[in-house]
Formats: sequence, structure tokens, C-alpha cells
Amino acid sequence: MPVRNYPNPDPKAVLRNIADVLANQDMNRLEKPAYQILNLHCGFIAHYDLEGFKAVYRDHLDDFVGFFLASHLGQGWDTWLDNPKSYLYEVSYRGVMLHQIVRDLLAIFRRYKDQTRTVAEARRRAEKMATLNRLAGELGYNLVPKEVSHGQET
Repeated sequence: MPVRNYPNPDPKAVLRNIADVLANQDMNRLEKPAYQILNLHCGFIAHYDLEGFKAVYRDHLDDFVGFFLASHLGQGWDTWLDNPKSYLYEVSYRGVMLHQIVRDLLAIFRRYKDQTRTVAEARRRAEKMATLNRLAGELGYNLVPKEVSHGQET
């Protein structure tokens, strides 16, 4: 089958943009070309448009990373990536084959997986603490953290 080569989006710009989103833990940085690749070729749904997509993952970047990795590591994508008869070998953007773009995306998502999870866990903890402090205040209590002395609770 002949390769369909598309001029846009620029795969290098897409990879840089997704790396930027994950490095800065900021879904607001996602640009339309990266959104297009994610929706057309990576299993994400559109969520109406770019702004809707950002809104879904803005506070859940760990879900964004988790979905991508789960979709591409545990769902037989290795079969597609290593099969020259798959559609990933029939599409290229500016001469870069789609299978290579997906491989590069996998590397980026893997690189930022732990950082994204750590940031998400810290955010969730801060949200819980804010809720706990608000509720304690409403009930007339002040929360005081346990004191720790030489690694032991007192």
C-alpha cells in the first residue's frame, strides 16, 4: 500500500509540544496539532474541541498519561508498531512515519510518568487538606499536625 504523506501537523513540533505539556505539568500548553495527532492516531476522543480536551485533563494530567500508556503498552500496540502491514506504516507526516511518531510519544509519556503521578498525588493531598481545614473551621476546630521528633511520633 502506498504511504500517505501529510504536510501537517509537523511531527517534531507535536513531540516538542507534548514534552512541554508534561515537563511543565500544564495541559493549557497543549496546541492544536498535538491534539489532532492524539485524537486521530492515539485513541483519545475529541471532547468536542481542543478546549474541551484540555478541560478534561487539566486537573487530571496523570489520567492523560495513564490513558496513553495503558492504551499503547497493554493493548497490543506493540503488534501494530512492529507490523509493517499496519496502518502505522501507511501514514506519514512530513516524511516521518506514524509508527515512529507513536514510538517517540511512548518515550515521552514514559519519561514523565513518575513526575506526573507525584504532582497529581501532591495536588490531591493539598485538596484534601484544604477540605479538611475548611470543615474543621466550620465546626470550630483547629487542625494541628502530629509532631515528629527524631522520626517518631510524639
